[in-house]
Amino acid sequence: MVVGLTLLVGLASANGSPDEGRLTLATVSMLLSQLSIGWSNDYLDRNRDALHQPEKPLPSGLVAPGLLLVLTPVAFAASASAAATLGVDVLALLIAGTACGFAYNLFLKDTPLSWTAYVAAFALLPPFVWTALNEYRGEFLWLYALGAPLAVAAHVANTLPDIEADAAAGGGGLVVRLGRFRALVLLFACLVAPAAIVALSLIWVEYTAPTLALSLLAYGALVIAAALAYRSEPFAAGAARAFRIIGPAAILLVTGWLAAL
Repeated sequence: MVVGLTLLVGLASANGSPDEGRLTLATVSMLLSQLSIGWSNDYLDRNRDALHQPEKPLPSGLVAPGLLLVLTPVAFAASASAAATLGVDVLALLIAGTACGFAYNLFLKDTPLSWTAYVAAFALLPPFVWTALNEYRGEFLWLYALGAPLAVAAHVANTLPDIEADAAAGGGGLVVRLGRFRALVLLFACLVAPAAIVALSLIWVEYTAPTLALSLLAYGALVIAAALAYRSEPFAAGAARAFRIIGPAAILLVTGWLAAL
């Protein structure tokens, strides 16, 4: 999801004509960064997963824990190397964004501040892309108002399928503390907020109306599909399907909004 967002933000911000070499390097760098974050998360959660999610790769024996312990720093080093070819400022943004992921894995995951890593990382992704491609316009700053609730929504949606396992393991993240119902209320409030923000921005920002309208309609349809998925039983399976809808919906809205500029 994050790698796709990186690529699409680059394409939309450059009006479909980015520097292909620089966009490729930025996308590869982000892919490797995400691998290092995901692998370290699985390694750190291996004992919890053995008790509550034994089907995952490490507890099931599909992947050896020692392999991830080696691959995590290798992936991060390769990510930083790719970013460094684009400039020191791009490297700094890449390191800061990756640090958000590691901070979530190591310190924030089981605290009420678990959502802050998602918001901070999202805030760093657009300038990483814009700096890598040397593309920027002042109107792009509206993306922060649009994207902040989407980042919180992504965190909540990503955590909801595991809410029962996390609670059983003694986790104390935001979703576990809220409980299922209040977490769903927060999730859909965060999914509705971007549409309201886009409507507000019409006072100051000019858009290509058909592109914006189609993006909003498609986004709304996906949000409704996610809501229906949450009504499925068992809840964990429905929540997992909903997350696979909400992630693309967020990417669609952000990309469509950028393209409409």
